[in-house]
Amino acid sequence: MIVAVFWYALVPLAGIFIRRHNWRTFRERFIHLSRMPLLDYSMLRQSIDGEYHLIGSFESITENNTLWIKTDNLTAPVFLKNAQTYMLPLGGHKRGNGAGEKSSFDENDFDVNAPAPHRFNWNRIASLTAGAKVFIGGALKVVNGRQTFTSSKGLPLLVIFYECSERMLSAGVLRAGKYNAEYWNPVTPYSLVGGIFSLIGIAQLFYARPVYRVTVLSAIIAIFGPLFTLLPPGLVFTLAYRQLWLQTCLYRVFRDIALFPLKYAGSLNFPKSGAVYECRELGIPPDNLKIPRLLPAVKPERNESWYIAGFLNESMDGEALAEHPVNPLIPFGLLPGRPKVISRIYNRKAILFEISAWLVLAAGIALNVIFAELIIYFTQ
Repeated sequence: MIVAVFWYALVPLAGIFIRRHNWRTFRERFIHLSRMPLLDYSMLRQSIDGEYHLIGSFESITENNTLWIKTDNLTAPVFLKNAQTYMLPLGGHKRGNGAGEKSSFDENDFDVNAPAPHRFNWNRIASLTAGAKVFIGGALKVVNGRQTFTSSKGLPLLVIFYECSERMLSAGVLRAGKYNAEYWNPVTPYSLVGGIFSLIGIAQLFYARPVYRVTVLSAIIAIFGPLFTLLPPGLVFTLAYRQLWLQTCLYRVFRDIALFPLKYAGSLNFPKSGAVYECRELGIPPDNLKIPRLLPAVKPERNESWYIAGFLNESMDGEALAEHPVNPLIPFGLLPGRPKVISRIYNRKAILFEISAWLVLAAGIALNVIFAELIIYFTQ
């Protein structure tokens, strides 16, 4: 029915696009702030307003909603009001290593099982344990005679608490919103309520008219539409849909990470030098090189060769690339091909899996609808 499709499909679909836009804005904001200068003691003493980022640990929070972040050489205040706060937990499979037990996980490599960040209210920060690692990015202004991170109009502070390495933080941010159940978003509860009451109203309106018996039965069945994905025989299709959707999410993440180095290419000089960030063909097999992989590829994509992203390492020779000496958020590692080429490959695969996923889910729902209508029809 058109009413059921509107409330149970189109309205949540609008919520999906809104949610994707919000996560995309979050990722772009993080990338922008990671390019800003890393705040140090000398910058803090100069009292120069501007955007900076800081990596430190949570020390305390005062009554005026000021978070204090500590590093090796400074302590910086962060005014939390209007800040956007996120948590990036460590994957459960990496927890629980006993004392002296070495984890087999290489923190420099991409991990497909690592969780995506989730947003939480800034007034819950006080419940966090002191010493938690945190990324702060945003405007630094003089407040009450002290340089303080504070939100400005249209540019809220970005605060990310994390438990992984700084290298994995960037990859974790690019996963943002990819593994969540997109159908269940802030709009979904309202769409379900609207759909249920609309369909109940249609059933009551036509209940006393025998000629509209099919309409009434269809409305009653459609009330339980969101549950059809969890009932047999369509449940088999739902399980297949979830596997296809997982592949869709992974290829979207791969697409974004493939383009990640291009956000920095040609800029971000080494301190006091002219060396710049590059992404270029490696030229040799990486098997014996201790270079992290930005994507979990064992070989390059078809007709492609290995590419490496990093900074020119002046301490070695003019051709070697290395990670940034100060900012570990900037990606350093291998890609299985040219960034733009492999991003298009991953995007095509993501679209293919997404279309397949929705078709499989729709087939399962249609099967359950037909099955339910047959049961009701033959039991009358």
